[in-house]
Amino acid sequence: MDRLQLQDWLKQLGLGDQLTHMSLWLGMAFVVACSYLAYLITRFLIDRVIHRAMKHAPERWHDALVNNGFFRRCANLAPVVLIHSAIPLLFTEQYEDWQAPLSTALSIYLTWVITAILTAATNVAATIYAYSSKAREVPITGVIQVIKLVLVLMAVIITVAIIMDKSPLYLLSGFGAMTAILVLVFRDSLMGFVAGIQLASNRMVGINDWIEVPDHEVNGIVKEVGLITVKVENWDKTIVYLPTYTLIHQSFKNWQGMVNTQGRRMKAALLIDISSIKPLQDDDLNDLCDRYLDTAAEQWLQDHELTTPVSNITLFRHYTQHYLHNHPKVRDDLTCMARLLQPTAAGLPLEVYAFSKDTDWVTYEGNQASIIEHLYSVLSDFGLRSYQYQGVIEKQE
Repeated sequence: MDRLQLQDWLKQLGLGDQLTHMSLWLGMAFVVACSYLAYLITRFLIDRVIHRAMKHAPERWHDALVNNGFFRRCANLAPVVLIHSAIPLLFTEQYEDWQAPLSTALSIYLTWVITAILTAATNVAATIYAYSSKAREVPITGVIQVIKLVLVLMAVIITVAIIMDKSPLYLLSGFGAMTAILVLVFRDSLMGFVAGIQLASNRMVGINDWIEVPDHEVNGIVKEVGLITVKVENWDKTIVYLPTYTLIHQSFKNWQGMVNTQGRRMKAALLIDISSIKPLQDDDLNDLCDRYLDTAAEQWLQDHELTTPVSNITLFRHYTQHYLHNHPKVRDDLTCMARLLQPTAAGLPLEVYAFSKDTDWVTYEGNQASIIEHLYSVLSDFGLRSYQYQGVIEKQE
């Protein structure tokens, strides 16, 4: 039904005085109604046909194409096509001047509809990538945000070009003089984008990595690597938003290697009172080797190429090594040793250096504590004493 048919119909109804206005308004109402109906039909087809078909698709495709609203945004194209076809038919004669501004407005609307579809497409790509094995190692959140930013900037340029009736290339040619201003305005975004590329290409940090940045009081799990910020959840459940470029310009510690190895380092020292160190008698050596090393003293001396007399600290150090190698919670295939450090005013440190099989914080601390507690409990059996400041003992007495 075009405008002339509407005029004939209104004449038959006796509305000839307001024929022109009535035909225009009725035509506009008809086009709006048809456009809305076209949108509903398109949505119906999407919901019934595409959504049902996607139910049998892999989960990543269903999640990407359905939940991100890609097809719903595509449905907005149907009304645009209908209205664009109806404008030359409705606005004729004295209303012909309305065609240009309405076409301009429709072109602007179409620009932003296409921009919305393209941004939804980037969300689709990001969702599909999130299901891949590389998503945790090489996050692309920053790249997706940059693409969206570029799409929006292009839409703004095209919108201005449509309003000014100029080519977008004409506007882009004038942006050279604005480069300094744009760099200043988008400084954080540009630095974040460059940092994000370096982080991704070098695999410096990924989602769910445990990182530590002491200068910013950051010690927790990476939840999101964005264009401008990195979201980290600290162990105390506080959320820190760290500038992305900080991870490039400052040093940080990534504990993910420890998590992947499934071994967390234990490093603790027992302070031995130097005055309690003494040579062992043969009977004491035999008894201690039988009780704690499950071997005869002669065999133990031969295995370690030692000769008598042997000091109690030597035997205790070897027992500590033996205890660590046979502990069910210690990784025997990684570095595992007991060593003496330089003597201090607080005694002679005997350091335990090993790796716990459990990397979970609570379990790890429990494993380390149980080892140290056991060593302190058997210390006196070797004739050794732990160092304790005498002033504290005298005060307690």
